[in-house]
Amino acid sequence: MAAKLGRTLIVVLLAWPLPALAWAPLGHEAIAAIAYAHLSPAARAAASSLLGGDAMLVLNASWADEIRDKRPETAVWHYVNIPLTQAAYDPRRDCPDGQCVVGQIERDATILGDAHAAKSARAEALRFLIHFVADAHQPLHVADNRDHGGNDAIVYLNHRRTNLHHVWDQDVVLAWGSNAGEVARRIDASLSAREIAAGSSGTPADWANESLADAKTIYAQLNGPGLPADYAQRQRALTRDRLAKAGLRLAALLNRILR
Repeated sequence: MAAKLGRTLIVVLLAWPLPALAWAPLGHEAIAAIAYAHLSPAARAAASSLLGGDAMLVLNASWADEIRDKRPETAVWHYVNIPLTQAAYDPRRDCPDGQCVVGQIERDATILGDAHAAKSARAEALRFLIHFVADAHQPLHVADNRDHGGNDAIVYLNHRRTNLHHVWDQDVVLAWGSNAGEVARRIDASLSAREIAAGSSGTPADWANESLADAKTIYAQLNGPGLPADYAQRQRALTRDRLAKAGLRLAALLNRILR
């Protein structure tokens, strides 16, 4: 029943006018739709109650980006700058005072799981979790090659001047399609039972380490600022892995908290 309801939401989203822009909102919405498909009935009901409707899990996927200008203190929660030369995430080095995406996921999970917290606080924590779990799976939201997570790494794709971070925010997701519901449906339908079980595991620190490893691969593949014309298509497998695991792990996290 849960999978059927999840697929029903994805079908509805195919007709919803979702903007086809960057990992936010396109990728974020696709991740949230995958997560919804794997929520337990209890988690789905609780999330719907907190957010004001079933579809709100997806429609709130980019909320954390939308409020950044009004709440500048939240900006550092979207990423963690692990030096590309390092082997793994070190909270003391990479997340002082818990001010990074890993630390904020942990804080928001605690707030959401606190039955005594105000409903408004729990709803905000849920909105943040929907977004930040996704951010933790974008490799260039996690690794830094002395270039602000690829923002200062100028590249050229199809004669267009851009930066590596933007390519991984937008172009690689667009290679899967421009509609979030369709992207989610196609990726979710391709997942095996083994992938679903394996993809739901780990801690936020583990997720960051995976993204760091993927970022190392991304940088190692660069051969100057000019990217191949089919660069985004070449990254489809890695993009699928990142989007799928983000959705599955968001669902697993919410299933544990919202029982």
